[in-house]
Amino acid sequence: MDRSRRRRQFNRELDDEKNYRDRFRFPLNLDDENNENERTDREDKKNVEEDEDTSFIRREQRKTLFEETKKTEKKNSSFRINKAREIPSAVHGTKKHSVSKEDEDSGNVEKTKSSPETSRVPSAIHGTNKQHLSEEELSYIEADKNEVQIENKGYISPIIESLKKERILRAKREQKRIEERKHREERERARYDDPYNLKGRQIEQQEQLENKTAIAEDEEMTAVSEEPKEKQPAETSSPYNVIMTPYDKKKQKNRHHNDEKRQGPKYTMPSIHMLGSDLTDEYEQADESLDGKVVAAFEAIGIPAEIYDYKSNGIIGRYEISLDRNFRLSNITRLKEYLVPNLPFGNFRIIAPIIGTSNIGIEFPLPEPIHIPFSKVFSSSSLKLRKNDFKFVVGKTVDDKIFSYELQKAGHMLVYGNNEIDSANAIDNILISMMMNHNPNEFRILIASDKSHYNEYKGLPHLFQEPKSIMDPDVLSGLFKELNDRHNQFRRAHVRNLNSYNQRVSYESRKSVIAVVIDDLSQLFESNNPDAVRTIVQVLKKGKPLGIHLIMKHTRPDVSIRFEWLQMMQTRISFKDEKSNIIEGSDTLIDGNDMLIQIPTSNKALRVNAAVLPELSKQRVFSHLKNIGG
Repeated sequence: MDRSRRRRQFNRELDDEKNYRDRFRFPLNLDDENNENERTDREDKKNVEEDEDTSFIRREQRKTLFEETKKTEKKNSSFRINKAREIPSAVHGTKKHSVSKEDEDSGNVEKTKSSPETSRVPSAIHGTNKQHLSEEELSYIEADKNEVQIENKGYISPIIESLKKERILRAKREQKRIEERKHREERERARYDDPYNLKGRQIEQQEQLENKTAIAEDEEMTAVSEEPKEKQPAETSSPYNVIMTPYDKKKQKNRHHNDEKRQGPKYTMPSIHMLGSDLTDEYEQADESLDGKVVAAFEAIGIPAEIYDYKSNGIIGRYEISLDRNFRLSNITRLKEYLVPNLPFGNFRIIAPIIGTSNIGIEFPLPEPIHIPFSKVFSSSSLKLRKNDFKFVVGKTVDDKIFSYELQKAGHMLVYGNNEIDSANAIDNILISMMMNHNPNEFRILIASDKSHYNEYKGLPHLFQEPKSIMDPDVLSGLFKELNDRHNQFRRAHVRNLNSYNQRVSYESRKSVIAVVIDDLSQLFESNNPDAVRTIVQVLKKGKPLGIHLIMKHTRPDVSIRFEWLQMMQTRISFKDEKSNIIEGSDTLIDGNDMLIQIPTSNKALRVNAAVLPELSKQRVFSHLKNIGG
């Protein structure tokens, strides 16, 4: 049986009314009057619906009755303000707009009562004060009255005035530009009409004649006047005026400097022609008879070989030999005993392998050596550019390449070997190549030796002090003081090396590079000179960044050198040494002009033959340097 699940409700209308009230309840009862009006309207509707059948009055009549009994609306009182107070405009201020007569006649203008006791509201820009123009602005406005007419009545807006001034200045600039263009066109036209400027020369000649006549008249007047004139004080021209701008002051100072006579350089470098001629005999081609003997020597011990290349520097020659691919290069040193009786050389040196290749090299002295001229080496290297890079040149390598290196990278050098003449010539090449490109303000020499070989250096402007014996207690005292002074100055300047310091100071305050030649180091070890030893140790530790470099010569292999000293000597030059104390492989060198050089930027030593500087060329260079220094 279907039953309705709708719950029976009594007085349903009352419940709906309660729900309506709860649903639309306004918070805080701020609108109770509206709720009461709605409630009364709802009750009236119910009464009307109930009384429709019993009422005898029609609805239209009821409406009219209700309208008659309707509450009257409130009228505006005469004390209410109909118009807001006048606020001054940012453009027009408190000035009212002028109303045309047509608007007044038509009645479009609304007449409102002014509110009593209304205070004036200050402007957002100028406040309650009107803007007052300065005297400069007034003078500017009076000067341009023809162009702009300004009313004196009312408030004057600064924005509009600035716009007007900009427009006037723009017009003036345009007019000036047009005038300059006209003048330019006139000058071009005159230059075209008179290309040789004949008219201008005539005018200049007339002005010169007038000036000469005026000067002659003045001289005549001074000659006629017999009264002696009082001595007038000399005109003192101040360096610059106080009112001048910084640019004008600087310009005035530079003008005084330019007026002074410029002095030329006080020091001139020696010419390359002083070094002598660079002509040499040909030594590039090898002896053909030796080629077959070298190949036959390798075939005799069962190793197939082929000559790949031949190079020479005039003193030492080198065959570059390519062996079989399956042959191990590490075994070639073992075969030297078997190659000695077969090779045609009495003394040779095997290089396995040559750097950059898989071939081996056999170096041997030429039967007729050709000396390497120093002028050829100097003019063929980068030293001929005369740069300030502190480079020196020693000679040539076996592959006919020039050996040059920077002194600041080389650091401290050791020349080792029982070869007095050739080691002294190598040191001469280093010093002379430096003096050829650097003046005494950049490069200095200190010689700690009493040998006759260094007597020629006396009187040179490059000397730090006069040469003294290595056994003199004060031989390096000045160097020790210079080392400490530079160390303190570099610390104050917050720099670590010589180049950084010279970049920060003036030219007069720059420090020079000092090369200290010590000859002989073995004599110093045998004798007792603790002051010199202490100074050498300090220079080895901290002299390289300060610009002080040691060139020490050691000619007695039987006198050993401390291992700590050897570690601080970055560049080593070794002549023939049977024990190979300094550089490994120096026992294979030949007696005389032949050396191995170990530089700090390479792992393998280079075989170098020193260039020879003739005694006449050396005297020519020294005499030039002494005359310049004197």
